[in-house]
Amino acid sequence: MAAENLPSTPKRRPKVQKDAVPPRGDTSKDITIAPGGDIVLSVHDGNNQEEFHYRVAGDKLKGASPYFANLLSGRFGEAMEVAKTHEALKSSYVSISDVPFEELPRINIADIGKISKVQSIRSLMADFLHALHGQDLSSAHPPMANLANLTIVADRFEALSAFSKFAHRRMWLQALDGRQKQKGVSASVPEERTRQKVLVGTMLNQNLWFSANSKKLVVEDSSRWNTDEIADDPSLPLWWHLPSGVEVELVYRRECVLETINSLQSHFLKLYTSGERQCRLGYDSSVQCDSFQLGEMVRYFCKIGTLRLQGTIFNDQFPEQYSGDIGRLLDSLRQCPNYQIDQNHQHCGLRTRLVPLLDLIQSLLSLGARSPEPGICAECWAHRRKEYAWKTAKRPLLWSFTANQNKLRLAHQARDCFEGHLAVRDMFTATERDWTGTKSLNLESLHRGLAASSAFSQN
Repeated sequence: MAAENLPSTPKRRPKVQKDAVPPRGDTSKDITIAPGGDIVLSVHDGNNQEEFHYRVAGDKLKGASPYFANLLSGRFGEAMEVAKTHEALKSSYVSISDVPFEELPRINIADIGKISKVQSIRSLMADFLHALHGQDLSSAHPPMANLANLTIVADRFEALSAFSKFAHRRMWLQALDGRQKQKGVSASVPEERTRQKVLVGTMLNQNLWFSANSKKLVVEDSSRWNTDEIADDPSLPLWWHLPSGVEVELVYRRECVLETINSLQSHFLKLYTSGERQCRLGYDSSVQCDSFQLGEMVRYFCKIGTLRLQGTIFNDQFPEQYSGDIGRLLDSLRQCPNYQIDQNHQHCGLRTRLVPLLDLIQSLLSLGARSPEPGICAECWAHRRKEYAWKTAKRPLLWSFTANQNKLRLAHQARDCFEGHLAVRDMFTATERDWTGTKSLNLESLHRGLAASSAFSQN
């Protein structure tokens, strides 16, 4: 119930001084958010075994949060106790704003969400409640960690819609982007900050944050993914296990990208071990050229750590999956020398056939590119997740480069970005890939298509 005049009675009421809003530096456990508030939220801090009490306006909470609207409605015991206490206070006070802090009805809160460890939840919870009341916070522009924690609290109390509107009106996210630009694009960003932006981006409808930073996680890897099982650790804040299937989706997307890159290596090894002549010059030395190229190819892949020769008679060790920046992996593969058995075989071998394909994949994975792949397009994730997600999609049995080159280019010219996403998804998720026909690869045309699609997907 908001501050309003209650029906008066002929009794004489004691004169009571109204609660004043304490200065923001105050450390008391009783915090007044709304001086005329009609209820007190008693919030328990499980980590520090402390409890803080916030005087708030019930109508403000109910208007901003379905959680509080249900809690303070007549269907719950808490609501009945609040109504009973308010009725009793009518006999002693003219207005609810005259009621002292300690006499107001109380609602106990034991869980505010999976936030990070903070020295005290006092200021965090106060800032959240100030936002629901449309008031200034302790900081005009909260730092990233604070904003992520506030978003988690808003999600816990089903107040994301109201909190998101408040955050966008105050231009908090734009201020954080401005600070990052001042530091420069070369400034390293820790993984935790990237994860916080993914979480805030999806919950507060900042689509570019969600798409760009989910892509960054897939490309650069996560310390959380270097284990056999991705478990939801209850001691970690929510951004370390992104909710709503996002974490699982990102892990799967990275695995698909690595599998695709590995298929390039496997493709050329199979070609040169198939017995079919690869050197097309027609010289007597063409057979020796193929053998030479195969040997140099194997030696180079072993040198950069993407291939390991292993016996099949007995083996008790399995190679670990690549962990690290996928961009660096592509750079290593791109450094493959232009081996030639003699001066007549200048354009034979791996490099001239591999590099165009690496460029194609790099054009999708580059963090500077506007295309969200292999990150998550916020619009498609929000509105067409069942059809769009990689994890739940049916994998194509065979993806052929020759058959899909035009599909990649044309689909990305469509104004609806969804078709373009599907074309890229098919390439990355296929069970098998046939990379033959790479000599006809028109990278320039594909790049123009990708850029056009990405422009639509970010708007």
